[in-house]
Amino acid sequence: MRIFALFGLFLTGCIAPPNGDLEPARGRIDESLQPAFTELKAALDEGSDEVARAVLARLRPRCQDPLSRQIVEGYDRILAGRAIRDSIEASSVIVEVEGGFEVNLSLQFHGDQDLVLSPGYIRVEWTAWCIDTIGRQSAQVGGRVIPEASVWELPAGEIVVVGLGVDSLQIGEGVLAVRVEWRISLAAGSALVGTERFPAQGLQVQDGVIVRLSRDLPTGSIEPEELFRYALSDSVKLPALLERAVRILPSRYGEALDLLAEMQAEFSPSALKSMIPVLAWLTGSSGITATGEEWRSWLLDRLLMKEQTRDLDLPDVSGR
Repeated sequence: MRIFALFGLFLTGCIAPPNGDLEPARGRIDESLQPAFTELKAALDEGSDEVARAVLARLRPRCQDPLSRQIVEGYDRILAGRAIRDSIEASSVIVEVEGGFEVNLSLQFHGDQDLVLSPGYIRVEWTAWCIDTIGRQSAQVGGRVIPEASVWELPAGEIVVVGLGVDSLQIGEGVLAVRVEWRISLAAGSALVGTERFPAQGLQVQDGVIVRLSRDLPTGSIEPEELFRYALSDSVKLPALLERAVRILPSRYGEALDLLAEMQAEFSPSALKSMIPVLAWLTGSSGITATGEEWRSWLLDRLLMKEQTRDLDLPDVSGR
């Protein structure tokens, strides 16, 4: 989860934290409280909200002067804003229309009261990955910023869909398949619940993806197991291998990669080399420039880190 520097936005006039993010405040604070405030801010910076709440609970009774109570109130609002943010389910919804793709933002607030969300600007970014029958890949990117401030009313439990315009893409001839991924990000804003307004920052929006196949391909999807059954057969032809790869549903790319990670030992160096375009397609990267053994190493790391949450860098490229 992205961590944002929230402190300075809501504690105007309070004491500066150790990194000097805020203007020095009038008055002084009890020095014995400074280690606890430092611990509290560190927990927030690391996204450890539960730790921050525990520190705040221990710290609150010790704050007797107006300045320290003001700081505590500011931290309370930050944590309340994060709890509201985490109760919002947000995803990109892409619909193909004449002239391009309509981008929508689906929002649902899982709270007890209605919510009014006021984000800052909205950024829409897309990447289109194209692949041909011999594994050559190309990419094009685009994006736009919607600067106007928006106000979205989110009745508790209801799904609200916000239209964000249409993106048009230029897709060349001879393409086997194209996968387009959209990413929506919202600038800092506020959330109004009842009569109380809280900071709203760092809302995560699930990416949207659409895959379009060549008219020469069957439209039905295939199971990831079918791809690897063919890849391990005695006579593998790259066009047929790629045709299977692009027909896997995007929602199952991770499953396909996990399966390959478990099966990588069964692939000879030459067989794994033939899988490079497939791996580049499934990961949404330009990792086609990496070697088969670099991909094998990446797959082994994926297998070892399957139960962990930290990101795994793609070989020779940064991707999703």
